[in-house]
Amino acid sequence: MHKSTGSYELVLSPKDTSSLIGQVRLAIDAEHHVPLRVDVYAKNATTPAIRVAFQQISFAVPDAAQFKFNPPPDTKVNEGTAEGLAKDHKAEAEKAAAEAKAQAPKVVGKGWTAIVEAKLPKPAGSEAQQFDSMLNVLPKVSGSWGSGHEFAGKLFTVLVTDDGRVFAGAVTPQRLYEEAAK
Repeated sequence: MHKSTGSYELVLSPKDTSSLIGQVRLAIDAEHHVPLRVDVYAKNATTPAIRVAFQQISFAVPDAAQFKFNPPPDTKVNEGTAEGLAKDHKAEAEKAAAEAKAQAPKVVGKGWTAIVEAKLPKPAGSEAQQFDSMLNVLPKVSGSWGSGHEFAGKLFTVLVTDDGRVFAGAVTPQRLYEEAAK
């Protein structure tokens, strides 16, 4: 880390060679410890593939009036408690959580080379035709895992197999093929 112009720069680099990310650089305000800029570089790149940064920032405390709720005229406001709302929707929330967990993508690995694996829902009718048309513009690939289509960018790769599995990560295509073969 080095201090320059009121901020520190933190540079993170993956050790795993299958990562497509070369490094991530964060500029952090020296006084308030708030991230001011994040740059993500592809492997061997000299300019960031992604930059998220403040153009202007103020650390002044906003006036409390900015947080006051002012409903529009002729609006009926019902006030309740968070506990009451939670009791009313607990059963619905538990059911939705169970359904979401059953369909949730799986994360394989961790850190820079984590891969998200999911099963695509089977589209029907015109949705299936649109999906197939979209997939067919992507390069066809195959291996010991079967066949499918691949989208490879500077920072990530997505593999959609013909059997409906999807693998995605900030990794090389070869790393996705290895995971699909398991």
